[in-house]
Amino acid sequence: MSQFTHYLTLPFLWQGLLIAIEISAAAFFAALPFALGLALMRMSRNLIVRWLPVPFIWVMRGTPILLQLLFWYNVLPLIGIRTSAMATAIIGLALNEIAFMAEIIRGGLLAVKQTQRDAAAALGLKRWQVLHRIVLPQALRTIAPAMSNEAIIIVKNTSLASVITVGELTLRSEQVVSTNFEYVPVFAAAGVLYLVATTGIVLFQGWLEARLNIERRARLTAQAALRAREAGFLAPALASGEGMPATAPAPANGKRHAWGPLARLIGRGPRTEATGTPASAPAASRDIVSALEASKEAYGRPGEPYVQIRDVRKAFHGKPVLKGVSLEVEPGNVVFLIGPSGSGKTTLLRTINHLESVDSGEILVGGEYVGYRRTRHGLAPMRDPAGARAKARIGMVFQHFNLFDHLTVMENIMEAPVRVYGRKPDEVRREARGLLAWAGLGEHENHYPHQLSGGQQQRIAIIRAVATHPRLMLFDEPTSALDPELVGEVLQLMRRLAEAGMTMVVVSHEIVFAREWADKVLFMADGSLIEQGTPEELFRNPREERTKSFLRLIDARMAGAQSSTPTEQEIP
Repeated sequence: MSQFTHYLTLPFLWQGLLIAIEISAAAFFAALPFALGLALMRMSRNLIVRWLPVPFIWVMRGTPILLQLLFWYNVLPLIGIRTSAMATAIIGLALNEIAFMAEIIRGGLLAVKQTQRDAAAALGLKRWQVLHRIVLPQALRTIAPAMSNEAIIIVKNTSLASVITVGELTLRSEQVVSTNFEYVPVFAAAGVLYLVATTGIVLFQGWLEARLNIERRARLTAQAALRAREAGFLAPALASGEGMPATAPAPANGKRHAWGPLARLIGRGPRTEATGTPASAPAASRDIVSALEASKEAYGRPGEPYVQIRDVRKAFHGKPVLKGVSLEVEPGNVVFLIGPSGSGKTTLLRTINHLESVDSGEILVGGEYVGYRRTRHGLAPMRDPAGARAKARIGMVFQHFNLFDHLTVMENIMEAPVRVYGRKPDEVRREARGLLAWAGLGEHENHYPHQLSGGQQQRIAIIRAVATHPRLMLFDEPTSALDPELVGEVLQLMRRLAEAGMTMVVVSHEIVFAREWADKVLFMADGSLIEQGTPEELFRNPREERTKSFLRLIDARMAGAQSSTPTEQEIP
C-alpha cells in the first residue's frame, strides 16, 4: 500500500498525466469545428458536397488509431512537415476524432425536427441564425453524452501515443517499471490518475446535461416565481382571460368593424371607456397595433392586390401538387382555402413565403418577389431567402404550433424582433407583455412550450408571428391539432386580428368562422383551384359538383359534433 501511495503522488507520473490532458484537450477542440463542418456537409442538399467527406470518415473510422499514429509519425516528415512527437499525436488523434464527432453531431442535428427549422425560417432568421439559435441548442441534448464519451476516449487513447515516444502517463509508467519492475503499484497508480482525468469529464457532462435539461429549468423557474410572489416581489400575473377586453360579436353582414377589440385595447376608437382594460396594456400594445395600421401604407402598388399568385406549379418527386394555381388577395382581406387533404392547400401557403420553391409561375407580395430574383432566363431562387422574408414581413402560424422547445414563451416572442429586425430587447419585451395580456396569457411569459396546453401554445405562436409586425399572416390549419374545447381560444385571437384589418390567408375547415369573417373562400382539389367566391356565394350556392360534395361532408361532420363542440357563435 505504501508503494502504491508513493507512486500515486510521484510528480513524474503527474507530469505525464498533465501531458495526456494537454494532448486530449488540444485534439478535442481542434477536431470540433472540422467535425461540425463535415456534419453540415453530410446534410447538404448538394449530392457532391454530401458525399465528399464520406471517404475520409470511412478510413478514419475503419482503421486502428495506433496504426494512424504510426502512419502520421512516419509520413509527415516525408512530405516536409516536421513536428514534435506531441504535435503528431495531437494531429493524429484530432483527425481520428473528426470522423467520429462529425457523425455524432450529424445525428444530433437530424434529431431536431424539420418543423423547428421551418418556423425559424418563416420568422426571417438566416441559415446561420437557425443553426446557432434554434438547431444546435436543441441538438446539444442529444450530442452532449456522446461527445463526453469521445472526450474520455481521447484521454484513454493518449496512452497509444507512447509508441511514437510521447512522454505521457503510460510511457512514464513503463519507464518507472523498467527500473524497478514493480508492475502492480505503478500501473495501479497510473490507472487511478487516468480515472481522475476522466472523472472530471464525467462531472462536466453532468453539469452540462443539467443546464440543457428544459424540464429542470422549467421547474426551477416556476419555483423561483412562486417564491418571489409569496415574498411580495411580484404582482400577481394576469390570469388567462382576466382583464381582457370583451370581443365584439360578429356583425350580421359578415363585415369587420373599423375599430375592433385590438383598436379599443390601445384606447382608440369607440367604446374605449367601457373595455375595462388594464392601464398598462394600452401602453404596451400601442406599437404593435400602430404597426398593423401603418402596414397598410406598404401594400405595394396602390390599387393592386397585395398577394398575386400567377399560374403556380409545384411537383414533389415528379408528382404534381399544384397545377397552375392563380389567385389574388386584396389588402386587409381574409381569404380562406378549403378542400380535402392532399389538395395542395398547405403547399400553396408555404410557397407564398418561400418555405417551398415553385417550379413555374410567380408569386408577388406587396409587388415584390419573396426569395426570387428575375434573370434573363426567368425567376431564379435566392441562395438564402431569409432577407426577403424579413423584408416582406409575412407571419406564419403552423398546424402543430412549432414553438421553439428550448426557449421560454418570452424568448420565443422576442427571437425574431431582436435577431432579425435588430430592435432593442427592452422595447420588444415590453411589447410582448402587452401582447400576452391582450391574448390572456400574461402569466405564462416564463413558461416553456411543454408546460402549456395546445390552445395556449397556438395562441403563443400567433403572438410570436404578430410581434414581427407582419403585413400578411398565413395560417396553416391552426385549429386542426387542437381538442374541440381549445379551438375557441385560437379562433377568438384570429377574430381580433381580422377586426384589426390584418391581411390573412387561412387554410382551415372552420366553416362557421369563414362564413362570418372571410372576404373570399377558395375550394381546392387535386392541386387545382376549383371554385372561389364570397362566403355567401360558395357556401350557399356552389357551382361545381366537387365543391358541393365536399361541403356536404363538412356539414355532416359539423352536425355530428354539434352536441359536443361549441360553434363560433358560442365562443366567448
